[in-house]
Amino acid sequence: MSYRQDLSGFGEPREGCWDGFQRINSETRSGGIIGIFRHGAAEIQRNVVVRNLDPNAVYQIKEAPTGNKLFTLTGKDLAEMGFPVKLNKLYDGALFEVCKVN
Repeated sequence: MSYRQDLSGFGEPREGCWDGFQRINSETRSGGIIGIFRHGAAEIQRNVVVRNLDPNAVYQIKEAPTGNKLFTLTGKDLAEMGFPVKLNKLYDGALFEVCKVN
């Protein structure tokens, strides 16, 4: 459970809501994983804000487990604006990998 953090703007699992977590290495700030879940929520899209990253570093957001590159943003952009996640099914989930770009 090292580095598990609540995901800002996402609550506990509940019918009609979204829920999510981030597991970002807050010591190296090199990246980690993000999990998002839709539990019958009316809205099909949410914005995901990621904290505990180096604001000056560049990160790639990849879809897991495929590794498809979705976004390339700075740590500052991820903390302030985030990135959109769209889940079309009422009950669905998605995992993302956050990787620091060298």
